[in-house]
Amino acid sequence: MAINFYEKGQLSSGFCGWRVVATIRGKRYQKYFSLNRPSKRIPEEVWFRYQETRARYYEARWQARSAAVQYRDFISKDHYSTLPHRGVGFQGITLGIGRGNRCKHDQCYFSVNLRGRAAKVFITEDRPLTAAWHHAVDVWGKGFEIRPKDIAAKRKLVPAPDQFKALRKQMNENEGADFSASVLHYVYQEQREAIEKQKVAKVFDKPATQDELLSFSANLQREIEAYRRS
Repeated sequence: MAINFYEKGQLSSGFCGWRVVATIRGKRYQKYFSLNRPSKRIPEEVWFRYQETRARYYEARWQARSAAVQYRDFISKDHYSTLPHRGVGFQGITLGIGRGNRCKHDQCYFSVNLRGRAAKVFITEDRPLTAAWHHAVDVWGKGFEIRPKDIAAKRKLVPAPDQFKALRKQMNENEGADFSASVLHYVYQEQREAIEKQKVAKVFDKPATQDELLSFSANLQREIEAYRRS
C-alpha cells in the first residue's frame, strides 16, 4: 500500500498529483489524481485539496479492504508455510508432537503460534482433546484479537484424533522422528470412552434372556444368604 505525490516536472510523463497503489491477493490496483484542473474557473487550492482528499480516501479504502481480506484468509486457510499434517484449516494454531518444559514424555499438543511467544496446549488425561482444543482456541482468539463469533465457530471444529495419527506417521516416516503409538493415547481417550458408553447402553437396552434372569436371581440369592450369615 503506497501513496505518492509528484511535483510538476518530476515525472517525464508530465503527470503531477497523487498516485495510489495497492496489492491485494496478488492483484495490483492503482489510481491517479491529477492536479490539472478540468476548468480554470476552479481555484487551484480548492482543486488541490479535492484531489488530495480523493487520494486519501482511496488509500484508506484499499487499506480497509486489504485488512479485511487478510483477516478472512487468516481464519479460513492454513498459512503457506505450514508443514504437512500440522494445519487445522486456519492460521495461528498447528498440531504438534513432542515435549514441553514440564513434560517428561512425548505428547500431542496444539501450538498457538503467537508472535514471539508460542504456547503449547498439551492433550492429557485431565485435559482431553476437546478441552485442549477449546483452551487453545481461546488463547488464539485473545492473542490474535479474533471476533467472538469467529472464536465460537472455531471451538466447534475439534480436530479428529486421526489427524494426530497422520502427523505421527508423517514425522516418523519423513522427518526422522521415532514416536511410539503411546503418544496418541490421550488423543483417543474421548473416542474410547464414547465407544464404551455405547457398549454399556446396548447391554442395558437389550432384553434379558430367561437364563440370564435365572442366573441373576441365583447370584442375588447367594449374596443375600452370605450377608445373613455374616
